[in-house]
Amino acid sequence: MGVGIVARASAPVVAPSAASALVASARRPGERRVRIVAGGRPRVGSPRAPSRAAPAAAPAAASRARLSPRRLAAPARATPSARAPRSRLVRSASSAAVREVVTEEEEDPGAERARAEAADAAAFDDDASDASSSTGALPRDPPGAPSATDEPPNHWRDALPANDAIDKQILKLFVPAMLNFLIIPLVGAVDVFWVGRMGSAVALAAQGAANQVFQSAFWIISFVPSIIAPVVAKAAASGDDEEVQRAVGEAVFVASLVGLFGMALLTAFQARALGVVGVVAGSPTAVEAGPYIAWRAATFVPAIISTVGFAAFRGTLDVKTPMKITLASQLVNLLLDPLLIFGAGFVKSMGVAGAAMATSASEVTSAFLYIRTMFARKIITAKSMFRVPSFRAIGALMVGGAAVQLRSVAQNVTFLAVMRAILTMDETGAAAAAHTVSAQMFQLGVIAILALSTLASILIPQRINAAGAGPGGKREAKKVADRLLVWGLVLGVLLGGLQASALPAIQYFTPLENVQEMARAPVLIGAVQMPLNGLVFVCEGLMQGHQAFARLAGGMFVSTALMIGALKLWGTTLEGVWFCFFVFNISRLAFGLRHHLVDGPLAPAKLREERRAEAEERRAREDAGGGDARADRGEDGDGALRRALRT
Repeated sequence: MGVGIVARASAPVVAPSAASALVASARRPGERRVRIVAGGRPRVGSPRAPSRAAPAAAPAAASRARLSPRRLAAPARATPSARAPRSRLVRSASSAAVREVVTEEEEDPGAERARAEAADAAAFDDDASDASSSTGALPRDPPGAPSATDEPPNHWRDALPANDAIDKQILKLFVPAMLNFLIIPLVGAVDVFWVGRMGSAVALAAQGAANQVFQSAFWIISFVPSIIAPVVAKAAASGDDEEVQRAVGEAVFVASLVGLFGMALLTAFQARALGVVGVVAGSPTAVEAGPYIAWRAATFVPAIISTVGFAAFRGTLDVKTPMKITLASQLVNLLLDPLLIFGAGFVKSMGVAGAAMATSASEVTSAFLYIRTMFARKIITAKSMFRVPSFRAIGALMVGGAAVQLRSVAQNVTFLAVMRAILTMDETGAAAAAHTVSAQMFQLGVIAILALSTLASILIPQRINAAGAGPGGKREAKKVADRLLVWGLVLGVLLGGLQASALPAIQYFTPLENVQEMARAPVLIGAVQMPLNGLVFVCEGLMQGHQAFARLAGGMFVSTALMIGALKLWGTTLEGVWFCFFVFNISRLAFGLRHHLVDGPLAPAKLREERRAEAEERRAREDAGGGDARADRGEDGDGALRRALRT
């Protein structure tokens, strides 16, 4: 004999629940009902005629209970095969004053299983409705039901641009960032233009060599901006203003000390620094390049403070303010270039040194505007700026800075080796002049791709920190990372086409026809490399966002070694030197893709494993919660009957 307990409201019910409908359909003739009236004693009655609404609602309710995707996805409940007496308590959606205890003889096992499923569904509906009505929250999924996060992501589909929120955010940040990065090489192109108007290949070669020495020294020493941008992005995403002020203040303090060291080093070893790129002391090129280095070294500190300011604003996802500051400061360079290079009135002609003086003036203007704006926006305070960082904070910067410096050393060793090979290739300076023109045109395209790289370095920590450090945040970061890679490839193709079509513009950089002819092939080779550079720069930006500086340094050292080997084989001509950059960039891309696809935090295999662990943890919590709920409902065999009788 099996005993089932059916709760039925005495008050009118609009539509019977799935549980009551299934139980009604499972009753058999000859059953006995015990009516338990609240406050009274049990009464035994004959079978009652089924409700008119029950038969009509039973098939639909049974179908919903048995065919619902949630019920199908839930693991089957084990029901005891032999227990006497067997009992189960089913609660309806509303409280009942009158309940019925149904005693059934020789109950069909199929009907018992149907009642078990209906009991779970009804109990879950009660709990969900009670919770939603009391807290206003959405009803939770039943135990074991599939979650939206269980669906495996389609990385190929997510990577394609879809004009969605990700694309709109990238475009919103990319345009001003690209314009900001483009301002500097455009002004640099103006420098090359005015120096080229001097009509001297030696002057053009000296400006190119001296500028390469300064840039290499600057980026080897100024490791702070690369470290501070992801830190500020993480703090800004979590809304920690004090942490932003502390990080930026410490960065400015340390960067100023590093800038003083760089200024002293470059001033004291000026001749040796120029000798690294093959400039012979006492040569005409050295005479022109020496004053340029001296003036640029004098503004080492303002230059590095400007880069820290740019990194701080970039970390807060503000790329418009740096664009305005860069535009204002570079206007100073544009106005002073022709005045100081050629002279006018009482201003003496300074030649190549005049170009350096104009650039230095723009660096001072930029540093002043950044500091003033950061104080106005409360990104930095006087206390955070002039407070001496703790040894622990300096140590953290130095540890990360060591890896950044190693990467910068390796990268700039490559550029210095290239410049040395070109300067020793031709004593007249024509090859060096052609390389300077080609590099300037190449940088106009690369600098736009660099804007995507900087977005990758700030969007990845911002997405992970904003959505939580779990798999959910990483999946969002994975979508952004894949989308940026596709953007990099597409942008590289477009920029390569633009650079190839801009080949006639070489004549505006220099009036020397032999230099124009030598620059054509490198410009075309650089255009072909643009799509490759798009992928390389974004991959390395993603690694910076993960603060994988050691991996970046290791990959750069290997790529530099391969580049130097390639220069020994093919670096005897200007075209051969530019072909060697294929070896350099393919190696960098291999390291970047390995980190992104194989062993990095956003590698698909790692995300699948974390998603699987998250699903198992969620099921364990739901199973534990479901067991507690069943115990609370009194689903413990004989206890259900005793509880009903007590009621």
